[in-house]
Amino acid sequence: MRSLILSILAFACLAGVPRLAAQQLNWSSTVGALDGSTIVDSTGAALDNTFVFELGAFLDGFTPDESNVDDWITNWRVFDQAAYNSGDIYFTGTANMLDDGTSDSPYQTSGAPSFEGLQAYIWIRNSDLAEEGSEWLLTRADSWTFPTATPGCCDNQGVVEWSVSDLDSGDIPVWGNQGGYEGGGSYTTTGPYTLQTYTFVPEPSSLLLAAVSGLLVFRRRRDPVFR
Repeated sequence: MRSLILSILAFACLAGVPRLAAQQLNWSSTVGALDGSTIVDSTGAALDNTFVFELGAFLDGFTPDESNVDDWITNWRVFDQAAYNSGDIYFTGTANMLDDGTSDSPYQTSGAPSFEGLQAYIWIRNSDLAEEGSEWLLTRADSWTFPTATPGCCDNQGVVEWSVSDLDSGDIPVWGNQGGYEGGGSYTTTGPYTLQTYTFVPEPSSLLLAAVSGLLVFRRRRDPVFR
């Protein structure tokens, strides 16, 4: 009887019966309405549902910083996207790592490679473009590294829990502000917010054009030659 049961289990694996994921990963912020957490933009205004909250990694060998912001989106691979509750000011997501190190999330980047061993980031943004008006926060805790998947039928290693509460003073955001610790970007109002997106300053050429346009308007008002 025992050998028959083992044979049935082995056949189930080989026949492609859906397997349990190697690792479940839960990630979230705490409920702001309960603990006073704030998630705001560069002006201090609460984020709305135009923002996406993504957990993912950059292609192996690419390190995001202020010098290569235009390349972030092409090197970014989404593991999961969280649901955001703008009323209670929190986000939460859950996804399973599969045997090949990818995710079962419907939001995973198509054709994403294995996430195993890659540094995990949370990227909050309202636009993929690195330009004035876009609001971004890119951050991670030192402990956020995607686990190793263990291939094999019916294997389940348990649950990984990542929370914004894991962030501390040593985890400086790449872009934006968390708890008063600032990374890259520009802001109008800042402070010890739980999470804050920052925006981009205008390109120098745009500033020069605006200055020249303003000067011409001023001279037209004062100099009859321009009438």
